[in-house]
Amino acid sequence: MTDYKAIAESNNFIILDKYSKKLRVKESYQSEYDLESEFIQDLIQQGYEYLPMSPTLKPC
Repeated sequence: MTDYKAIAESNNFIILDKYSKKLRVKESYQSEYDLESEFIQDLIQQGYEYLPMSPTLKPC
């Protein structure tokens, strides 16, 4: 874990004296399925309920 020295703090932001961004390189692109699955998991973690599509339901 890296320690940073905060210069100023607020409820909406923190100003640091130094920040080094760690580069994360993906070795391949995500498929549409992978992107959608990650998006659904993010929504579930935020409190949304996942209701899978039923094959018997027809669009309006």
